[in-house]
Amino acid sequence: MTWSNRLRLFVGLIVVVVIVLGFTLILSQRETEVQSRTAAVTAITYPVGSDYAGTVTNQDVNQGDAVKTGQPLITIQSATLAAALAAKTKVPTSSAYTVSAPGMLTLLATQPGIVSTIGAHVGGFVSAGSALATIDRSGSLFVLADFSLDPYDFSRIQKGARVDLILPNQEQLSGTVARISVTTVGGKADAAIEVRSAQLVRGTHSGLVMPGTPISAILHLRADGPLGGLRQEFVSLLAKLGL
Repeated sequence: MTWSNRLRLFVGLIVVVVIVLGFTLILSQRETEVQSRTAAVTAITYPVGSDYAGTVTNQDVNQGDAVKTGQPLITIQSATLAAALAAKTKVPTSSAYTVSAPGMLTLLATQPGIVSTIGAHVGGFVSAGSALATIDRSGSLFVLADFSLDPYDFSRIQKGARVDLILPNQEQLSGTVARISVTTVGGKADAAIEVRSAQLVRGTHSGLVMPGTPISAILHLRADGPLGGLRQEFVSLLAKLGL
């Protein structure tokens, strides 16, 4: 066998090994990825309500408005509160409202955020304890994703694991597993996973990063098996090269 034939054989063997290794790594990669059944952008919210029934006399905010801590939201005139003040009954104090005579109760924002719903309007009567508005807390956006996993895949979920978040326009964000809750259905783990990402900034990415936006989430499971470490090293090398 000539040296040129030996060289061609050697190069051919290297090409075959590289191709086999590449396909093996791709297969290993796919075995560590699980796509969500459902997923959506969600916000932490808090309700705004009144301890006293009465009539709305002023509405300072509308749906979609940004509010700061202590900002007035809704003012209610309450006969019950007026009677308590006249009788010099001790009226509870709270950072959620201010009280003034004659029976005026002004509800305040207790945290900064966005008014997502409002159900009280000037002239309307509101009952005690009812939710009059809902506020999405600032900087609280996360993704809640639902996955159906067999026991082996469930055992490979790790807190802090990477999750790819794909928006409806196919833009991709990166997040990590923050919390896991699970119920068993038909021998499979129905896992609800909370995903946090610094890229979830309200109104960004053509306005798609908003509470309620449906997305796709791809969960990266722990890579087990003899090729797990090799795959991780290969992925890390690609990341360092910017690929």
